[in-house]
Amino acid sequence: MNAKTPVESEDLSAAEPALALSELAHKAMMGMLLRGELAPNEVVTERQIALQLGISRTPLREAVRRLEGERFLERQRNGALVVRAMPVEEYMHVLNVRRLLEGEAARLAAGRVSIAELEVLKGRIGEALKLPEDAVTPEFAASDRDLHALIAQASGNPVLQQMIDDLKTRTSMFKFGRLPSRRKSVCAEHLEIIEALIAGDGQRAQKAMQDHVDQVRLMILARLGGQ
Repeated sequence: MNAKTPVESEDLSAAEPALALSELAHKAMMGMLLRGELAPNEVVTERQIALQLGISRTPLREAVRRLEGERFLERQRNGALVVRAMPVEEYMHVLNVRRLLEGEAARLAAGRVSIAELEVLKGRIGEALKLPEDAVTPEFAASDRDLHALIAQASGNPVLQQMIDDLKTRTSMFKFGRLPSRRKSVCAEHLEIIEALIAGDGQRAQKAMQDHVDQVRLMILARLGGQ
């Protein structure tokens, strides 16, 4: 694992007393996983991570055990702790579940979600459409994340929202090499979802969301088939 600038240890030490250090360590390590600072199959050295976070080994071990239980980390036969790489088959299973859950969330959100927030997202997506096809910007990724989060929240079902958030976290960590850019297609799919939500058409919103997730699945299948 490459040496990195220590994560803000001041933030950990200055956190609210009610939050356990293990919880903060878990949050910090999840951030490292999501940013790719801890890559799939990379060996995780607890001592180095503890130093990086500015905490003792005890709360870190608790966070590591939790991440193992959540299947983000795993122990190899030789005892080494590594970042778990998600197999393609598992990724496809997760997408299938996301299709069901996010489609239902979109159906429930129609008529409930803030029209003003949707209009703001439409503007952000419109700006993204003006960029070259191979341009990948933080704003594009943020608009994708914000739309899915807004819909899940507007579904009115906190259990559904939590499940969607967990599954999106897992798929965002999946590494499949360089895939063809789908930015413009994704923008068009997002706009269709937004228009259905603004119209208050639950069935249309559900179908648009399911079609959106299906396109990701089809892209992966095409890549696997060498097309």
